[in-house]
Amino acid sequence: MAVSELAMVELQRFVEDLGAESSLKSVSTQQDLDALLQKIKSPLASAVIPMEQATRPPKILVDSGTTEIGLPWRILQCPGGPLVLQMICDEINFALWIQEC
Repeated sequence: MAVSELAMVELQRFVEDLGAESSLKSVSTQQDLDALLQKIKSPLASAVIPMEQATRPPKILVDSGTTEIGLPWRILQCPGGPLVLQMICDEINFALWIQEC
C-alpha cells in the first residue's frame, strides 16, 4: 500500500475509532495525545498546533466533518507533503500524519 493510501486509511480510522470517545475531549497535552496514539497502536505522528493554524483555510481540503462528540476535524493535503488530519479539541488542537521514512 502506498504511503498516501496508508495515511488516508489511518487518518480515517482515527476519526472513526475515536470520534465517539470522550477521552479525546480530555486530551490537553502532547503527552496525552502520544499516550492515546500508543494505546490504539497507531503509526501516526502528532503535533500540537495553534488555533490560527487549525482554522486557517486549507489549500487542499480532502475531507472534513464533526465527530459524534462534536469535535471538528479535517483532512488536508499539504502541497508537496503528507495528508494531515487536524482536529480541534476542548483543550488543544492537533495535527496527525504518517511519518515517511
